[in-house]
Amino acid sequence: MHNIARLAVAVAASLSLTVALAVQPAYAAHKSSLTSPQARAILIRAAHHHGLNPNFVLAVSYWESGWNQAARSYSGAVGLMQVEPYTAAWAGPALLHRRVNLNNPVDNAELGAALLRSYLDRLHDPKLALAAYYQGLNGVLRHGIYPSSRTYVNGIWRLRNQFQASHLGA
Repeated sequence: MHNIARLAVAVAASLSLTVALAVQPAYAAHKSSLTSPQARAILIRAAHHHGLNPNFVLAVSYWESGWNQAARSYSGAVGLMQVEPYTAAWAGPALLHRRVNLNNPVDNAELGAALLRSYLDRLHDPKLALAAYYQGLNGVLRHGIYPSSRTYVNGIWRLRNQFQASHLGA
C-alpha cells in the first residue's frame, strides 16, 4: 500500500510541475528570447505606468543590463533593471502592493520604474534619484552623490539625453 501512495504522490507532483511549466510565458522558458524591441516596449510601458520619461527608464536599463532580461550581476542583481532580490522583497509589497518575480521582465521593469518614481518623489531631482537607485536612498540622504557614483549618474544622464534626442522612447 505504501508503494501505491508514493506512486500517487509522484504522479501528482509530476503533473503539477508539467502544468506549471506549460503555463509559463515564453520568456520564462527561454530568457534570452526577449528581443531588444520587446524589452524596450516593456520598459516604456512601465515608465508610462509610473509617470516617468520613457527615455529615463530606457537609459537606466541599458546601462544596467543592455536591455537583457537574462543579465545577472556578481552581487545578485537580476534582469532588465538589475534589481536586487532583497530590494524586491520589500519594494514589491511596498510600491506595487504585491510580491514580484524578478525573472519576469514585466515585474522587473515595473519594480525598477516604481523604485525610480519613489526616489524621484522623495528627492525631487532625477540625478539624485539615479544615485539612490545605485547607492541606496540612505546614502544619498546622508551624503549626496558619492564620488564613486558620479560616473553611473552622468553616464545614464548622457544616455537619457541621447535617447531623448533620437526619440527612442516616443
